[in-house]
Amino acid sequence: MTASPWARVLLAAVILGAAGITGLLLLRPGPSGSPGGVPSFSPPVSVSPVAPVSAGIQVGQRAPDFQAPLLSGGGGTLSLSALQGKAVMMNFWASWCGPCRAEAPELEATYRRYKDQGLVLLGVDIVQDTWEDAADFVRVFGITYPTVRDVTGKITETYQIVNLPTTFFIDRQGIIRDRYLGGFLGPEGKQELVRRIEALLR
Repeated sequence: MTASPWARVLLAAVILGAAGITGLLLLRPGPSGSPGGVPSFSPPVSVSPVAPVSAGIQVGQRAPDFQAPLLSGGGGTLSLSALQGKAVMMNFWASWCGPCRAEAPELEATYRRYKDQGLVLLGVDIVQDTWEDAADFVRVFGITYPTVRDVTGKITETYQIVNLPTTFFIDRQGIIRDRYLGGFLGPEGKQELVRRIEALLR
């Protein structure tokens, strides 16, 4: 018996619906937050701001000072003003941010390469993270550069962070000379990182 046109339409709809559900199941986030558990490191990651975003901090302005508790180095606090006289690369990150995790080994290697030339890499873990996860991030990636925790969200608000990672390059006089959104990933990202650091150290 030949199926009626309506029966054929209904059958097609059922098949398409089943295919759609299968696709969604295959694309659902795995343990690493990406399809099937395979890390996805497409920068940048959006962050919900803790306050309305205004014009934000601009290149050429003095970097606003702050003081925050250290995640590394045995506790205590660190202020940005304490680093004046050094070239500072300030990197905002979170433990759950894929691009942050992807660039972490390169940032550590770059810090070790340039620290004797006067570079300080300062990590700032945002308020949307947790102490435990942030400390685990520092341990897993063997981070030796100073890293602070934005426990109130004030630093993130002041610097108007809406994407992760975000990196500021601050000169020895405390002036913001550059800003970079996203991770320094792959050969091109590494070249960009080196170019910006060497420009800052001149």
